[in-house]
Parts: sequence; structure tokens; C-alpha cells
Amino acid sequence: MGRPLTGAWALRYIDSMTTQEYEEIAHRMRPRLMQLGLSFFQDGEQAADAVQEALLRLWLLRERVSDISHAEALLIKMTKNVCVSEWRHRQRHGLLTVERMGFVLTEESQPMAEDDNVRLLQQAIATLSPIEQRLFRMRHELGMDVAQIAAATGLQPRSVSTVVSKARHKIVEQLKKGGIL
Repeated sequence: MGRPLTGAWALRYIDSMTTQEYEEIAHRMRPRLMQLGLSFFQDGEQAADAVQEALLRLWLLRERVSDISHAEALLIKMTKNVCVSEWRHRQRHGLLTVERMGFVLTEESQPMAEDDNVRLLQQAIATLSPIEQRLFRMRHELGMDVAQIAAATGLQPRSVSTVVSKARHKIVEQLKKGGIL
């Protein structure tokens, strides 16, 4: 057998989260995590799936987590990671649609294949400047609000709003030229 555990490692495994503590954290944090999931997916079912995945991951790590405040912070981080991973998966597989980006398709464009819509939207986004692309994606693809974007980028909230609005107008113009709107 190996050496006995001593120091911080011994405390970490001896003082692990109990099942009751896990259940209390899960019950208390679920509404906050759902709000986080909804900020990414505006769909309750997808948000619930992300929350469930994060709670499962915490359950699997419960023997390594002893501090409840650490568990809560870890749970928020895991939920964000699950949401971002799912969002990236959807983007790679063309599951983000023009409608999800806040645009409404005209009746004439409804028969157009969704792949064409996604391609045209991506081309329209590519015409934006790098900062416009970044802020637009943060707002419409990641679902961040203006305050979150301002905090993440160091820009003033009014500047973020202006850049995102201008980017949206440029994209609308590109989509009109492409016949989608």
C-alpha cells in the first residue's frame, strides 16, 4: 500500500461533501443555474439539460469537494462550460438558425434550406469588423447582456450597445441583399 494521506490531501478526502449537502446545494442552486442556461438557450428544455449535466458532474466530483461555497462556484462554472460546449456543438452542426439570432424570416424565404440561411448569416457576420463580430457574437450567439459584455471587454455599456446595434443593422442589410429578409 502507499503512504498514508497527510496534510491538505487528507482533509480533502476525509471532509468530502455529503449526499445531503449535495442535495441542498442542488435544490438551492437550480433556479440560478436555470437562469444561466436560459441566457444561453432561451429554451427551458435545453437549459434544464445543461443544468442536469452540471449537477451530474458535481455529483461525480462530490468526494473531492469539501467547501460548499467552492461547490456552488464550481457548479456555476460547470453549467457555463456545458452551455458553451452545447452552443459550439450547435454552431458546428448548423443548429443555430437565423430565427435564433433575433431575425424573422419572410414567407418567401421559408422554403429556403436552413443550411443556406446559416451560410448566408455567417457570410453577413464575416463582413463585420473584428470588434463588431466579437460583440455581436457575444450578444446574439452567447446570449450575454450588454453589462456582461462591457465587463468582459472593458468597454462602456453605451459603446457596446452602439456597436452591437450597428452590427445588427449591417447584417440585416446583408441578409436583405441575399434575399433572406
